[in-house]
Parts: sequence; structure tokens; C-alpha cells
Amino acid sequence: MEKFILRFILLFKGVWESLGVNYTQFKIILETKVTLDNRKPITFKKRNAGKSSSSTSIIQFIMYMIIGLMFMVILILIPDRYLALSIMLLCFTSMLSITLVSDFSPILLDTRDQYIIMPKPVSDRTVALSRITFIAIKLFNQIIALCLPVVVYVSFNWDITSIFLLILQLLLSTLIALVFVNGFYMISIKYLPIQKFKDIIAYIQIGLSLVIFLAYYLGPNLIQTIVESQLTIEQLKFLWIFPSTWIASFQSLLQGNHSLQSTIFSLLGLVVPFFGVYACTKLFSKGFNAKIAALASGDTPLSETDQAISHTNTGRPCYKKLGAGVCSSPLEEAGFSIVWLISAKTREFKQQLYPSLAYLPIYFIFLFLRTGEGLPFVEKLTKLRESGLYIIMFYLSLLTILTVFQLITQSNKYKAAWIYYVAPMNCPGQFMTGVLKACLIKYVLPFNLLFLCICVPLFGIGSINDLLLSSAVGGIESILIMLFLVKNYPFSKASQSSSKALVNLLILGLLGLLGYLHKVIFQYELLVWGLAALGWLLFFIMLKYLQKDDWKSLAFDDN
Repeated sequence: MEKFILRFILLFKGVWESLGVNYTQFKIILETKVTLDNRKPITFKKRNAGKSSSSTSIIQFIMYMIIGLMFMVILILIPDRYLALSIMLLCFTSMLSITLVSDFSPILLDTRDQYIIMPKPVSDRTVALSRITFIAIKLFNQIIALCLPVVVYVSFNWDITSIFLLILQLLLSTLIALVFVNGFYMISIKYLPIQKFKDIIAYIQIGLSLVIFLAYYLGPNLIQTIVESQLTIEQLKFLWIFPSTWIASFQSLLQGNHSLQSTIFSLLGLVVPFFGVYACTKLFSKGFNAKIAALASGDTPLSETDQAISHTNTGRPCYKKLGAGVCSSPLEEAGFSIVWLISAKTREFKQQLYPSLAYLPIYFIFLFLRTGEGLPFVEKLTKLRESGLYIIMFYLSLLTILTVFQLITQSNKYKAAWIYYVAPMNCPGQFMTGVLKACLIKYVLPFNLLFLCICVPLFGIGSINDLLLSSAVGGIESILIMLFLVKNYPFSKASQSSSKALVNLLILGLLGLLGYLHKVIFQYELLVWGLAALGWLLFFIMLKYLQKDDWKSLAFDDN
């Protein structure tokens, strides 16, 4: 399929040359990329070592078709075709944009070309446009799966002209997604320092995961409100700013609505995608090759001045002071500092962990909104306080511990872990206790402080003992995870997709059971205070045991 699409694209030689690319070089680059990509073993999300799985691509296709069925439901539920198409195309464009950022960013920002293409006399425009076109070719299978249910539905319910117009609208929406994402990357890489650009990409991917999570909750409610209230595009003015609304206006013109608004939107829907292509190829592509080559460089090290300051007492970093205060030995402090620093500088770690951290405040908001729907604010707070539902948030935050310890041992630069095995480390238990304290203080304590600031004003001082009990449960959970699941030093294992699903389910089930039991007894204040004290005592006893453990599981692993 990809080779067929490539042959079709290469038919338009005059179009590519008018965009300022060298057609011969453009053709060779695309043919090479498609050939090399077809030789890779295919699996879902991750590649199996040396194994090719054709069934996985079928599973991907089916999953995207299921999402396409959801798009079709929008057209079925909303009677106003203009509004239905605006929302459907917005969902379609958003889905493609998220896929481009999460799955295809490595293709656009691939630094391997610097060894083959960039030493050759190939212009920035040719390289930039060849990457964008290759992404479009790769994206085509997903587009077919997403569009197929919608096209089948309209084939039986709309006239033939509307069907062909819808196909054009889907193609323009695809072009909008490609231009928007790639244009943003090209503008950022052109005007930002390389290190800031790397950080922006990481935080964009984190932000998009939150957008998906919010859309999962808000999308059905929005559609339900539109259907029940019979709203129109004129009433939902916030949709006017999205290109999907401009492109959807073609159907409005076809149905006889020749108002000034529909005409302007239609012109924007035609002009903006092609202007975006022109901007990407002629305005923002200059210097693209040099910037891509610079992406391959490592992060900028600390300057000599910064390093000198970090070793003086007056300029001692906060994490050093914190580590010295909570750690009982230099070895424990070393484990604390290593985890604190590397977790702050490793983008892969932050991309995987930060979305799960950001979900927790969103959970709290939706828990509040869903409790006592239609009730006044004061009555909602009263219901949450009397029922003890706010305790759910304390135990949801403990899921962070499981995520942190699953990620803390993995790294793309795991070969640097040789230093652990040559260092004179006589008591590895002390080192791992420092690792534990760093994880708890950096990723669990902030949520406890946040919940304390929220729950005491809203639910009273009585919520303090609930928070102390859940925190003690979290501390005990973290020690058990360290003893039985953490088998490597921090950042010493190659990143891999193998997951302990059964163990995770058991931990989640146990946390859920403990949270339910806590909710049952939360009104017995003295009992909760007693259990909290017992829990913290048990935590400190287990912490001493963790320090003295010989950690035989931390044997050398060549991955």
C-alpha cells in the first residue's frame, strides 16, 4: 500500500518542483525511506527482537476502525450536518495530531540522516518536505481505518456529491494536521535553542496525554448536551476558531447556505492548508538540516562556574540539603542525590511519569463534579465529607508509587550503570534506602501536602488522620515494592515493554481494598489515629530492615 501511495505522489513532479525541492533527490530519499521501513519487523507499539508480526498491523487497523465508529456516532446523533461535521472533523484532526506528536515525531526529528543525507548537497527544503511526505505515507493506513466507518455511513445516507465532498474534507483535515504539527516543530527548531526545543517536545507529549484524558471525560458530556439542547454552530462560537469548522462549511454551502460566514469559512478552509504547506517549505525550512544535526548532540553540561558553586557550602543545592537532612549515611545520601538528579534531567522518564502525576488533580475535579450532580457547592462538600469519598483521592495518589518504581530502574543509557558495580559499596541496602526516600519525597510528599491544603479547609481537621493513615499505607507499600519488585539499581536496566500485569492488578486490588476499609471506619477518629500511628511505626521498622538487606537481587545484569 505504501509503495502504491508513493508512486501516486511522485506523479506530481511539477507540484514538487514548484515548492522548491530537487525532484530527483526527493524521489530517491522517499523510495529509500519506504524500502527501509518495510524491512523492519512490525509489532504494536514496540518491536519484538527479530520477530515480525503481520497480525499486529491488523489489530492496529481494527482499533483505529473502532475509533472511526465513534466518529460515525457523532454524525448519527447530531442532526445538524454542519455542526456534526465540524465536531467530527475536529476529533479526526485532533486524533491525527496526537498520533503525529506521539508516534511520528522521531521520523520528523530523525538525527540519523546526518550521516548519509546531510553531507550531500541536499537542500533544507528537500529534506524537510521529504520527511513530511514520508510521515503522510506512513499515516495513510491509519487515515483509512479512521475514515472507513464514516464514509460507509454517508454512502447510504447522503447524496453522491456530499460523499465526494466529504472525502475532500477528510483529505484537507489530514493536511491541516500535518501542517500544524510539522509547522510548529519547524518554527520551534528554527527559533529556539536546541536544549529548549528538546524540553518543549517532551512537555508537549505530556500535555497531549492529558488532553486525551480530558477528552475521554468531557467529549461524551459535550455531545449529550448538544443533542439534548439542539444547539447549532451559531451558538457554539468557540468552534469557529478551529480549521475543522472552516472545512465543514463546504457542506453548508452545498446545502444552499451562502451566507457571508459560510463563504469566509470555506475560503479559509481552502487557503489555510495550502498556505501552511508553502510556509513549511519556503519560510521555515531554512537551516533545518543544521538544527536536526544539532539535535543529535547531548545535553549541555554544567559550566565550570556552576560546578564550582555546587560544591561550595553557600551555594549548596536544595536537594543536597534535603538529602543531608533525611539520610543517615553518605551512601544513603548518594542514592538520594542520584535519583533526584537523573529523574530531573531524563526526558524519557518524565514523559512516562508526569502524565500519571497530572491525572490525580483531574481525578479530584471529576470526583467533585460527579458527586451530588445538581446540588449546590456547599451540599456537595457536605456529601463528600459525610460519605468519606475524599479518601479515594488519597489512595489513588498511592498509584504514583507503583509507577515510579516501575520506571526508576529503566533507562536508554543503562550501560552507564557499570559504576554501581565497581564502586566500593559494602551496604547496598543503605544506597537503596536513599533511592526510596528520594522517590517518596519528590513524587509522593507533594501530593500529600496538596491534599492537606485542600482537605483541611474543605472537610475539616478530621481529614488529617485519614491522610496520615493513607500515607503510612503508601510508605509500607513502597518498601514492599522495593523488596520484591525492584531488582536493579536506579536507571540500570534497558527500557523494555514487559509488564507485570498480574502483580500490578494484585497491588491495585489491595490498595482498593484498603481504601474501602478505610472509608468504612473513617468516622471512628480514635481508631484511625491508632491505625495511623501503628502504620508509621511499622514503616520505620521496615525501613531499618531495608537498610540492612544484602540486596542479592542487585547482581550484575548485562541486559
